Amino acid sequence: MAAGTEPVVALIYEDDAYVEAVGAASGPMGRQVAGRSFLDALLRHGGFSELAAIVRDRPSAAGLVETWREHSASYPRPRTLRIIERAELSRSLFPAPPATVIHSPQPPEPGLAWARQQGGPHAFALCGVTHTLCSADAVALLRELVTAPFEPYDALICTSRAVERMVREVTGTYADYLCSRLGGAAAPNSAFRLETIPLGVDVERFRPASPGERSAARRALGVADDELAVLFVGRLSHHAKAHPFPLFRAAGAAAREAGKSLHLILAGWSAHPAVRDAFREGARAFAPTVRTSIVDGREPATRRFVWHAADLFASPSDSIQETFGLAVLEAMASGLPVVASDWDGYRDLVDNGRTGFLVPTAMVEGATVGATARLLCGELSYDYFLAECGQAVAVDAPAMAVAIARLAADDALRRRMGEAGRRRAREEFAWPAVVRRYEELWRDQDERRRSLAGASMRVDAAGWHGPGGPAAYPAPERSFAGYPTRLLDAGDRLASVPGAVEALGTVLGLPLTHHAAGRRAGDPGLIRAAIARTPCTLADLDGFWSTSGVDPGIGRATVAWMLKYDLLRIDRDESPAPPEGDRHE
Repeated sequence: MAAGTEPVVALIYEDDAYVEAVGAASGPMGRQVAGRSFLDALLRHGGFSELAAIVRDRPSAAGLVETWREHSASYPRPRTLRIIERAELSRSLFPAPPATVIHSPQPPEPGLAWARQQGGPHAFALCGVTHTLCSADAVALLRELVTAPFEPYDALICTSRAVERMVREVTGTYADYLCSRLGGAAAPNSAFRLETIPLGVDVERFRPASPGERSAARRALGVADDELAVLFVGRLSHHAKAHPFPLFRAAGAAAREAGKSLHLILAGWSAHPAVRDAFREGARAFAPTVRTSIVDGREPATRRFVWHAADLFASPSDSIQETFGLAVLEAMASGLPVVASDWDGYRDLVDNGRTGFLVPTAMVEGATVGATARLLCGELSYDYFLAECGQAVAVDAPAMAVAIARLAADDALRRRMGEAGRRRAREEFAWPAVVRRYEELWRDQDERRRSLAGASMRVDAAGWHGPGGPAAYPAPERSFAGYPTRLLDAGDRLASVPGAVEALGTVLGLPLTHHAAGRRAGDPGLIRAAIARTPCTLADLDGFWSTSGVDPGIGRATVAWMLKYDLLRIDRDESPAPPEGDRHE
């Protein structure tokens, strides 16, 4: 790009997207943590000389100016910040926009694409980034990527490959539907650009602990010298974040296998005391021999020192609300080996066998086919939608146990994997490199925008194929098919776990493992009969549910639930294989 033509970027700024709710009763949200980390990194490492900000209100403007001043004091050359109040935005956009690229902390705003036509279709480029995408409102924004007047240089940044696949599925399905309804042919996604750029991590803030820091942190948390500390960091929500069952079951089994005393540390916060109580009750039921501590992750000091106390990090994420896995990246930067579910963005972060282990996950085709329709009808609340979908995702608890046991028994392996994870975080995910990728994208968007000034754009469409679930939001097992390791279908064989019938009463009796029950078979005797029919294929169980008068979707959801709580497993010719061995460099 020629001198003097560097794009001016405007951030759409509001406190809710960039300010962590530190110490608040509700606790910080992942998108806020990620937003603040991005803002600090941009102001610290960005190469721009001028930045604009479109703010919702004056308190937001004041907060941003304060953050700007904190960073500008240490920046080597002068930079300017222009504040534009949202109420004055249309007046500011025309005839000369304040910026050539407008960046949003969510998918690009359709309203700005429409408004852009007033000043010509190429007046500025639009950019946005994905965080949670599974709410009805978020999917509505994705549909508008198809119908609003976006241009090929407008971009949506996807934080992981799984997210990009989800966006393509939703927008492609909707484009096909429009072609079927209105005629014509379209190339889905032709009117906007998808770019995969991960979140970053501050590798100076998150770093391996010194011996003194490690000792102090373990004393503060009550971790004994002979205990192996397994850490989870994140919101404590069994319906919307990560169900703890696989971690509890795996920790107990790993302690027995490795002959080690494990101390499970859950650092987070819960929306209601009943949820925290459910976590404690679940730990007692499924990991009775493992000492479990729950510490308040809302406290900044706690969120800093818990990393220093840990020997390894584990996260059994199973929620479609997840997109990336920032805590996994923070663990790697802190020099900890990682045991994580093979789910969404986690697989982009963990180099399986080198920086940690990825644990297989599964969804069951047909188990959630009606969920998005009921969400769109208003029959389901968003929280209940997440709960129902989460109950249909299984994380392989035995495989997680094998991985944790292997790390628990091998100090050298933990050290090698932790060091490899730290190197990977520094080389691929440190914020300076990630900010450069953002700025390269913005620069390229502006170049393409200028090259197309005055050109007319056309969007084609393709035929409608009528997938399961509404065109506006395909069923979760289709929309999020890129998240799990595999999607089970009729030919897959399932087998019961020894003691499953005896364990059923416990699983049915705990609030932690028996929520969203209205979408599953409710008769315990019927569930026991289904268990007794295995080993058999999923199709065989479909037949059993049908002859028992159970709706096919209810039957599939029940099977997914049994897989989730280790009453059934995917039938293999031999016991679950251990995770892929560590690879020496």
